[in-house]
Amino acid sequence: MRVWQTDDGLPENLVTSAAQTKDGYLWFGTFSGLVRFDGERFRVFNSTNTPELPDRRVVRLFDDGKGTLWIGHEAGHVSRYRQGRFERVMAPQSAENERIIGLGSDESGAMWAMRENGAVDSLDRDLRLPSLIAGDRPGLMGWSRGRGIWVWENGRAAHVTGDRLVPLELPSPQDASVFAIAGSADDGAWVLTNDRIRKWKDGRWSEDRGAFRWPPATITCAVELRDGTLAVGTVDEGLYLIFAGDRPAVHISQRNGLPQNWIRFLFEDREGTLWAGSGNSGLVSMRSSPFAILAPPDRWNGSSVLSVAAARDGALWVGTDGAGLYNHRDGQWSHYDNAEGLHNRYICAVTVTPGGEVWAGHYWWGGPYRLENGRFVQPASVDARWSPAFALVAVPGTDDLLVGNRDGLLRLNREQGTWLVRSPGGFGDDVCAVAQDRDGIIWCGFAQGGLARIADGKVSFYHQADGLGSNSVQCLLAEDDGTLWIGTADGGLTRLKEGKFARLGPEQGLADTIICHILDDGLGFFWISTHHGIQRVAKHELNRCADGASPAFPSQIYDRSDGLPIVEFQGGRQSAACRTEDGRLWFASSAGLISVDPARIRPNPDPPPVVLESFVMDGKTVPVLNRQAAEGLPPDHERLEFRFSGLSYAAPNKVLFKYRLDGIDKTWIDAGSKRTAFYSRLPAGSYRFQVIASNNDGLWNTTGAALAFVIAPFFWQTWWFVGTCILAALFAVAFLVRTVTRRRLQRRIEQMERQHEIERERARIAQDIHDDVGASLSRIAMLSQPARRDLAEPARAAAMLARIYDTAREVTRSLDEIVWAVDPRHDTFDSLVDYMGKFAQDFLATAHLRCRLDLPVQVPAWPLTAETRHNLFLAFKETLHNAVKHAGADEVRISLVLRPDSFDLVVKDNGQGFDLAQPASTDPARIASGNGLANMKKRLASIGGRCEISSVKGEGTSVSLMVSLAGQTNADQPIPSIRPSSVI
Repeated sequence: MRVWQTDDGLPENLVTSAAQTKDGYLWFGTFSGLVRFDGERFRVFNSTNTPELPDRRVVRLFDDGKGTLWIGHEAGHVSRYRQGRFERVMAPQSAENERIIGLGSDESGAMWAMRENGAVDSLDRDLRLPSLIAGDRPGLMGWSRGRGIWVWENGRAAHVTGDRLVPLELPSPQDASVFAIAGSADDGAWVLTNDRIRKWKDGRWSEDRGAFRWPPATITCAVELRDGTLAVGTVDEGLYLIFAGDRPAVHISQRNGLPQNWIRFLFEDREGTLWAGSGNSGLVSMRSSPFAILAPPDRWNGSSVLSVAAARDGALWVGTDGAGLYNHRDGQWSHYDNAEGLHNRYICAVTVTPGGEVWAGHYWWGGPYRLENGRFVQPASVDARWSPAFALVAVPGTDDLLVGNRDGLLRLNREQGTWLVRSPGGFGDDVCAVAQDRDGIIWCGFAQGGLARIADGKVSFYHQADGLGSNSVQCLLAEDDGTLWIGTADGGLTRLKEGKFARLGPEQGLADTIICHILDDGLGFFWISTHHGIQRVAKHELNRCADGASPAFPSQIYDRSDGLPIVEFQGGRQSAACRTEDGRLWFASSAGLISVDPARIRPNPDPPPVVLESFVMDGKTVPVLNRQAAEGLPPDHERLEFRFSGLSYAAPNKVLFKYRLDGIDKTWIDAGSKRTAFYSRLPAGSYRFQVIASNNDGLWNTTGAALAFVIAPFFWQTWWFVGTCILAALFAVAFLVRTVTRRRLQRRIEQMERQHEIERERARIAQDIHDDVGASLSRIAMLSQPARRDLAEPARAAAMLARIYDTAREVTRSLDEIVWAVDPRHDTFDSLVDYMGKFAQDFLATAHLRCRLDLPVQVPAWPLTAETRHNLFLAFKETLHNAVKHAGADEVRISLVLRPDSFDLVVKDNGQGFDLAQPASTDPARIASGNGLANMKKRLASIGGRCEISSVKGEGTSVSLMVSLAGQTNADQPIPSIRPSSVI
């Protein structure tokens, strides 16, 4: 049972009616509007957000099975919902008593509405059937699922047949008053009349379920459930479930779960969940549960149940945490306390031997105790110094008892107790569980010391290092095939089979790592109590997982939604659960003694319908038509949200989902119980979103729901843009190929030019060596011949040697010039200036002329080509040579003027000068004679410069060598200042 109220999303707690449409949604009527429910979320439709609804006060609902939901309003209007749209169908015909109190369809499928004034109106044509009684307000309306509509008005009943109301002629007494009527699945009708519950079929009473269990005037509604149970709602007595056969009726009221005893309506959905409107206290869902709670009249005096044991005669012995020991036999209760020999009311262990002896242990020394003649006594074989017993197990085929306490495990018979094993952790390492397998081997689990195996007087211990899930063992279960299952306090479940351990935990499907107890139901399933409910798992699935044949095992986990009053169960004690002879399983808990009948377990056979409730893009709902987005989505979206539901109401919190987006997800995404999926910034393309769901028993609807949509491309992703880009790329490639080819050709030409330049430089160097060095060496050779003959004449020999010396110096200087010209380390402007300055000083000093240098303090290291250096130096050298040879000067001034992209090198002497206007003379003493000036101008022109000469007779000559360095210099370097002149 679960109660739904405004805290859960209902618009108000007064719920008037219910219906379930073909798509699986549940609909509820309230005075605040029509409510659609998917098991988790309520969505409200009213006259504010849905103008097609004329009145927000909805009082009746009916689904015709053809996809239409019919809605009756308090003001008398009728509207309907089909194909996702609301429509108005009928308005009230008068202002008096037109309230809709019933909706239904007849045998032909025609729709009818019953009004508060007793009239029955056709919703398909203009026809009204008058009331059975006039002038008095009638009761309610009922109909069967096979034979149309049954109505009753103030004790009179009738059936809608064709276009008229046919009164129901019941047998004597004729004054029988009908209090309620409910259609049955076999085309009959349950008639509640004369304090009897009977079925009317084929003109006679076909079944009688006895007398009313409630005051007759309080009935509000009745409905037959799909298992044949008749549910009857009352005004102030709650709900009654009337079963067939001898099963006693069940009364549900405020005492056992209803928030209010007034039942406004009853409705059963397709999964068998019963829904009821509870007065003004909300909506109640009820479902048959396999679990039951057993409690004595004193409700255990508020104590928890610690232990339980079953006798062969069906009796139950129940130990509590402070209320003593209880015995339940044939519906009767007996209580054992201090007066019956139990001096401690905390009964932690109880068992019944095959011979019928009852043993109990409590939290005090000197146990266990045996029941004799209605009292628990301490047998003579029990040592009063023994610590409290936590585990009591009868040894099959004997009267012996295995007793586990804080000191270890011993075997007790009528004469004595014999220790089998001591607690490995010492005092306090309690024996929590004991089991004996088919071979007589005894297994003993300790609170901290792991597992002990006792066979043939030998004891072997197993711990976590050997494969146990944990050293804290809480329960043991030995199977007939020799397999031992070990439940631990924090390490899940462990299987020991053929000497090998296999651990199972939440990753494999366990509900919890805390295993309180394990029971075998004899039907192929284990029932495992934990701190998160009770888990039911097939043994073969558990073994397959333990063998490694599957990564996880399927199971059912039962919790509060399945009828459990609590999900945390008692553990760490041998007697925390048991199985009775009738197959029922019993579990101890702080909420009492809980039982389950495994034979009553019926898996939910209905896979949940899956619906896509909305498709949201960046906070805005996208319209959907025929499972496809009605429009393409823009490419610049940020986030897409899919909201879906699985319409199963048996346990909505256990509906699980998987989804995937074709084109993005390669496998299904496990969403658990989450009902939304998000995607961000999807690329352009066509997509299909799919979602499937499973019900509370793991049955999947593999068809699910799907939605197709399209993401529009950015303009650069369109075909025309891509085609344009391809063409542009082809043109670009062609242009690139052409450019690369041209560059390769240009580089080849440049390489050839460089090679040609190198060849020219080599030729120049060879020419210089031939002209200067070769001529000088020839001269030295020629001078050496006379010198050898003049050795007898020292004066002539000395003169000849001096000439040889001068010639050798000239050779050295020429070689130095050649080496300097070809050395790439000197391809900078500062190196050129330094060299020419040094050369000028040496050359002019030899000629006994003063040399004045006006140069910058710091000369920039501008890069120069070897050709520029060589031609500039030769022109400079020619200028100095002319000054020494022809000017007749005693001083030469050399100055350097720098500009951002050029420089001027000026050589000026104070000699005799000459007239530039006169034609060249053949006098060798004249500066203008020969080809020297023409050669200088040619050299400067070849490197992008020019040579300017100015001369005045008697005032000397000035030669300016102007060179442009565009493309060779770094224009960002500042022009340095001129340092003071130096005179040599």
